[in-house]
Amino acid sequence: MGVRKTWVCCLAAGCISALSVNAAADPDALLFIDSSRIEQQLLVIEFDREMSYSPTLQQRLHVQVVDVNPDSRPFSGSLDYGRDLHGEWVARYRPGRLPYLVCFRKGKETHRQELHQSSEIRICINKE
Repeated sequence: MGVRKTWVCCLAAGCISALSVNAAADPDALLFIDSSRIEQQLLVIEFDREMSYSPTLQQRLHVQVVDVNPDSRPFSGSLDYGRDLHGEWVARYRPGRLPYLVCFRKGKETHRQELHQSSEIRICINKE
C-alpha cells in the first residue's frame, strides 16, 4: 500500500511539474497571484468563469496562473495553474505588486501591470 501511495504522489507531482513547464512554453499572459489572499483567489475564480463562458476568449488567450503561495492547494478550474514553490517564476519575470499580469505576443513580453479586475486581462489580446 505504501508503494502505491508513493507512486501516485510521484505521478501527481510529475503531472504538476509538466503542467507548469508545458503551459509556460507559449502563454499569452502570466497572472501572478498569492492565493493566501482571498481577494486574489476570487479574482482567479472569476476569470476562470469568464473563460469558460467565452469560446472567443478561450481561443485568443492562453493564460498561465502562477501562485506564489507555498501553502496553496491545486486549483480545480480550467485555467493552467502552477505553483512557484521555489521562486523560479518570480525570479525570471519579476512581477510587481500582486496580482500582476505580464502579456506576451509571439513569445515577446508586450505589457505588464497590476491587475484589479478579471476583465483587465483582455488587454493582453490587444497589446502588440
